[in-house]
Amino acid sequence: MAKNLGRTIVNQYKQQRRWAWGVENAPYLFYGFLKNKKISLSKKLFHTFNILDGFWSWSTSSLLIFFLGWLPLILGGGEFNISLLSYNLPRLTSNLMTIAMIGMIIGATLSMLLLPPRPSRYSKLKNLSMVLQWVLLPLTLIGFGAFPALDAQTRLMFKKYLGFWPTEKTRKQ
Repeated sequence: MAKNLGRTIVNQYKQQRRWAWGVENAPYLFYGFLKNKKISLSKKLFHTFNILDGFWSWSTSSLLIFFLGWLPLILGGGEFNISLLSYNLPRLTSNLMTIAMIGMIIGATLSMLLLPPRPSRYSKLKNLSMVLQWVLLPLTLIGFGAFPALDAQTRLMFKKYLGFWPTEKTRKQ
């Protein structure tokens, strides 16, 4: 928590960016895999794929989900727009988003059911704000997931190092 909501949001973004910067350790890990003969090839491949997929999907998956439903229709041109795939793509995307929404609703419901009873010092609006966090999940995945990770990985690519940055902290009174 910072002094206000705006500073807290900036701090959260910078913290996510710092964690995403961890992709810089991947080459060191892979080099270690090449030198260590005690680890089986299957384990090396598994962990290599897991790390690369984790950092790649962190920075791109929410953006891909957001854009891929309609992007082919815009960029596909006239021939694509009269194809069977063009006709079925919005329906397929709609079905996938419905399944994802059902999963998100189940997650939100379970989250609220597993919480301990609300302390008396908090109003019922606190529960409403917790539900609102789930409603805003698609936006927060992009704003606090994809953008900071892309920022960190792009800075790394262009050798614009982050340096040290201590997170601002304050206590609620």
